[in-house]
Amino acid sequence: MKPMTKELRNNQAVNSTLLYFAPNFTRRKPAPAPEAGGRRRFGFSLPKTYTQLSPAKTLPNGKTRVTYYAPEAKEVFICGGGGSMPGKYPMTRDEDGYWTADLDLAPGVHVHRYLVDGATVLNPQMPYSFSCGEPANFFETVGEDSAWYLMQDVAHGDLRMEYYRSSWTGRWKACWIYTPAGYEENPDKTYPVLYLQHGAGEDETGWIDMGKVNLILDNLIAAGSCREMLVVMNSGWAIRDESDNEAGISGFAQELLEDCIPFIESNYRVKAQRESRAMAGLSMGSFQAQQIVLSNLDKFAYLGAIITWLDPMRQGEAAGVLQDIALLNEKLKVFFASNGDQEPQAPDTRARIEALQNAGYRNAVYFECPGYHELTVCRESLRAFLPMLFQ
Repeated sequence: MKPMTKELRNNQAVNSTLLYFAPNFTRRKPAPAPEAGGRRRFGFSLPKTYTQLSPAKTLPNGKTRVTYYAPEAKEVFICGGGGSMPGKYPMTRDEDGYWTADLDLAPGVHVHRYLVDGATVLNPQMPYSFSCGEPANFFETVGEDSAWYLMQDVAHGDLRMEYYRSSWTGRWKACWIYTPAGYEENPDKTYPVLYLQHGAGEDETGWIDMGKVNLILDNLIAAGSCREMLVVMNSGWAIRDESDNEAGISGFAQELLEDCIPFIESNYRVKAQRESRAMAGLSMGSFQAQQIVLSNLDKFAYLGAIITWLDPMRQGEAAGVLQDIALLNEKLKVFFASNGDQEPQAPDTRARIEALQNAGYRNAVYFECPGYHELTVCRESLRAFLPMLFQ
């Protein structure tokens, strides 16, 4: 791996996330537990051998040094979730009780946990995420081609959180909205909208926190590579108290069509025509996007299925739409599907897109990049998909 520049290694987007607001470049011991009946002391407890070292730091040689503090442990491993970080990696203890491992990993997001004397634990000094519905740690590694999703000196859009009432559950629901730079300064301008969904083990913050959708859009828009747009991110779960998870997935369609879209179009300056609406999602979200868009071509003109497999049997009433090539050519301006090259379903998805193309559908696109079922592949897919929208 080639040496990394200091500017790249210390980019703010690598060292700051929603649940990890400021870079922690101190090597420190956690504050001690309180005495009986007392309060836990807040603050840093620096060891005598203080050095500048964060829990996950990219070294000049391109490797990532991960640190875990466990002075009483006998054995510590860092355990990846497959794909770009498969298996488990042994860590080495120093005299102060810090365990480290220097990992040679591809650029991207690395979700992981720790195995400490046989127990699976998390690192309290590392950013948190959700992986398959369970909490996990993650960190970023960078490479020479990472600038497109990192913080750059360009105009930045805003991230806003809104609430709307769900007609499916009767409860309030939160959604995150990206508005491009200049939205407030141009009160007469209207924008197209991408409704972007997460995977089964995540929530509406996933595309922002690990996906960095706002930075990707900032950089693409600044480079003139894609149109200005709003991006709306919802939780894909719409679970009534008496329902199961499957109903929670399908119930989201009602929330989106009857509650979220009217809310967005009543409160934001967006274009309300089908040609200005797109929907995409990853994994579970890709199924939701396929089902909703293919069943509502009067409302959407663009579809993105990221980390997906295309199975008409699972698309219910929308299955017949994929057989109507004339309708697809008339209504669906882009049908984008993508996978990492390590996904078992990648060959089948590629074949199904090729079948649509061979049948005469002009707007089917398949994209594949290195990786597995992980946000790194999702970011690469989004980078390819966004320039296709609203042209």
